[in-house]
Amino acid sequence: MSRLQQVREGVLNHPLHRACDLELVHSADGRAEVRFAVNDFTANPQGALHGGILYAMMDVACFFAVVPQLNDDQHPVSVEVHTSVLRAALHGETVVIRSWVDRLGRTLGAMRCDALVINEDGSERLIGTGNVTKSILTGRGR
Repeated sequence: MSRLQQVREGVLNHPLHRACDLELVHSADGRAEVRFAVNDFTANPQGALHGGILYAMMDVACFFAVVPQLNDDQHPVSVEVHTSVLRAALHGETVVIRSWVDRLGRTLGAMRCDALVINEDGSERLIGTGNVTKSILTGRGR
């Protein structure tokens, strides 16, 4: 069983991720893609995606980018997350986050991601960018 298979369901079944209807689209070769809808849970009172949800989902997307590259006894833990919100995603729109590993060392991993809305015509609208640094723990945790 791969490292991704070991952790996938546990991560996706987390109550926050279930409430966001988070879906893992792809995770392999240092890249991942997740998506979720801007719904009553993920929207702010003005009907746009809440920035805190974007922050959290970018962290998860970067987790899914790095975890397939790890050994069974390794676990990535966030030590720094930076999110820039560039524009709004509105209630009813679907947000796609594409993440990739920039560098993976023995004890740290550096990832980046882009958050987009796919418009009705298939074009993409960039709504945010992120950088995530994760400590790679060995022999601890799950």
